Amino acid sequence: MLDIFLYSVNSVVPIFIVVVLGWVIKKTGFLDQAFFSGADKFVFNFALPAMLFIDFARMDSIPEFDFGFVLFVCCAVVIVFVVLCLTVPLFIRDNAKRGAFIQGVYRANFAILGSSILKNMFGDAAVPHLALIMPAAVIFFNVLAVVVLSMFAPTDKKESPGVLAKNIILNILKNPLIISLVLGVIVMLLPFRLPELVVKPVSYFSDATLALALVSLGANIDLEKLKKTLRMSVFASFLKTVAVPAAAVSVAVLMGFRGVQLGTIFIVFGSPTAVSSYIMAKNMGSDYTLASQILLLSTLMSLFTLFGGIFLIKSLGLI
Repeated sequence: MLDIFLYSVNSVVPIFIVVVLGWVIKKTGFLDQAFFSGADKFVFNFALPAMLFIDFARMDSIPEFDFGFVLFVCCAVVIVFVVLCLTVPLFIRDNAKRGAFIQGVYRANFAILGSSILKNMFGDAAVPHLALIMPAAVIFFNVLAVVVLSMFAPTDKKESPGVLAKNIILNILKNPLIISLVLGVIVMLLPFRLPELVVKPVSYFSDATLALALVSLGANIDLEKLKKTLRMSVFASFLKTVAVPAAAVSVAVLMGFRGVQLGTIFIVFGSPTAVSSYIMAKNMGSDYTLASQILLLSTLMSLFTLFGGIFLIKSLGLI
């Protein structure tokens, strides 16, 4: 039991120590908001794409495609999304709040926080599974976000189906994470390896990803906002960190998923709300205050729910 406890601690706690340090750095005024805003842009546009590119480009061969595994994750994301779109309008009247609520529940911080925890859990064994799931997760999370925020946009922000489809396609084509994944796969398939002259500079960017992203995540935590949190943000955070991952893992276990695959499924659905959900909500006329509250609460709650979930499925011998 002690081994399982230490496994769970080592998987989750180091990540959140860095997050807390980010909060302390911002709170003491050592670095200002301008720095962290710039850090967010740097991580999203350069550091994280570099990390994904290097992870995949260094693999000796393309991972064996497990159709059932990828199909399960994609279908589960879509099912959660559809269920939310059908049920949320029944108890939330404001369109702007509907979009922010739905996005906050289905969209996960898998690219940064989730992938970091997954690597802590399984080491190099996690990389092939990340190679399979990351492209699908990035595409589905972003496409569905554009769809739901457009579908539940205020009247003056609504777009025609043609414009909406165009924006979705452009979002996919311009997404730095998707571009880096494609380039990484191309390099992996080449009959030769890139020279160190190219690999090392990219690796330097990659090495900056986790620390900078996690510190910035902590800096964006504003505990004062908790005083203004609405009941729906608490409910959305509960769905995001407890109900949805519990349902996804339960079905996955019944379908026979175990080991790294089950751990990946848990992290995909159990990670807190993506940081970019707040930015997208603000840019598309959604309720960005609610979006920020869900982001804050789900991040704080995930410290306990991720630890508890990993401890439980490890105790049951499922990973």
